[in-house]
Amino acid sequence: MKIKKNLLFFFFLFLTAKISLAQVIPPNSSLTGLQQYITKENPKTFDSSFTDLHYVIGDNINYLYPVYQLLGDDKKFLHDFTAPVYYDLLSQTVSFVGDYSAALEYQKLSDSTHLSDVEYRQIGKSIQQLKNIKHADAKKFISFIAPNYKVIMLNEAYNKPVHRAFAYSLLDALYTRGFRYLAMEMLNPMPDQELTKLTYKTGHFATEPVAGEMIRLALDLGYKLVAYQDPNALAHTATERDSIQAVNIAKILQQDPEAKIFVYGGYGNIAERSTTPDFTPMGMAFKRITGIDPLTIDQTDMTEESNFSFGKAFYDAYIEKYPVNTPSIPLTNDEPVNVTGNALYDLTVVHPRTIYYYARPTWLGLSNRRHPVSVKTKNRNIFLVQAYYQYESFGSKPGQVVPADQTYFSTGDGVYTLYLRRGLYILIFRNMQYQTLYTQHLEVN
Repeated sequence: MKIKKNLLFFFFLFLTAKISLAQVIPPNSSLTGLQQYITKENPKTFDSSFTDLHYVIGDNINYLYPVYQLLGDDKKFLHDFTAPVYYDLLSQTVSFVGDYSAALEYQKLSDSTHLSDVEYRQIGKSIQQLKNIKHADAKKFISFIAPNYKVIMLNEAYNKPVHRAFAYSLLDALYTRGFRYLAMEMLNPMPDQELTKLTYKTGHFATEPVAGEMIRLALDLGYKLVAYQDPNALAHTATERDSIQAVNIAKILQQDPEAKIFVYGGYGNIAERSTTPDFTPMGMAFKRITGIDPLTIDQTDMTEESNFSFGKAFYDAYIEKYPVNTPSIPLTNDEPVNVTGNALYDLTVVHPRTIYYYARPTWLGLSNRRHPVSVKTKNRNIFLVQAYYQYESFGSKPGQVVPADQTYFSTGDGVYTLYLRRGLYILIFRNMQYQTLYTQHLEVN
């Protein structure tokens, strides 16, 4: 699987920045150790001739391989991608391995803009002018108004699994309210797609463990997965691509006029308006094609680090004044209000700051369906611990499916913390070369 091909769909969002060829300094000891291993010991863990990033090596997903490439050959990829894109890819890559704090740190490096003191003061003034703000629990609020809509659209940032955790929390309630289709931009639109079970052929971003949990739950509940990405997106303009996406979603209603659809897209994909005259986002195109006004919900602006420097500064100032502790919808006089002034969406979800438990975000509990489980190992060569569902590990090749959770963070006594549901698992213990050192069966009660 080639990440570059998948991610070119949104590269146009980034501005070209001055490239720094200084060596990338990882934000934590686990990544520092991995980079030293790759660059100093020269273990030949990756093929430096590759110009694209790879996750699938042979028939198995290798979650460390793109980290090898990006940290081990940073000069080449900084040159090929430009600094903003390079750091954004690093942010996404480490989020796949369960390192959310590093994902946020690399995102900071992906933004080359800097706000002036005047801009910070303007943001502070805007926050102070907000009056009579109250907050409703976002899950409950959306669930309450869901019966009024045939189509609900929610977006995500590709490097923030917290957004998938929130989408996960909505699935039960929306299914109860008649939603039977889950249309996802991340799903593989090609003929080799797998949409009835979760494998690496389900889609690139579907191999991120929280996305995997979202897809598993949707299938268990009875949702039908729909891949709406334009399969020829690289040959089309952004407007053409998003218009084809809108048509693909509209086809659901042509085949099933009574359908209720939950749409999950990336960033501004779901916007009902455009910020430039030469671009029509999918949400806007869908509304024109069908005449249906979807409920559009943004959760990218008001999350840690936001989407850009201005958004980050606004989020930080807002959370300081309104320290929410659960995903929330801002209200004024009991009506939703977009506190950022962004008119592209109907609702804004404000996410709280992440709380960590042994370096793992507590939102990995996924609506309390999962709980932290300590896994102890005495092997000093262990770097990455992965938990696979035993029932999914087809034959002897669990590496072809998506782990329930994985982490390279351990305490000093060799204890790793994984977030898992009740069930039977196969644990895979890997070294820095992604070699399997041993496996272990685990039952979580």
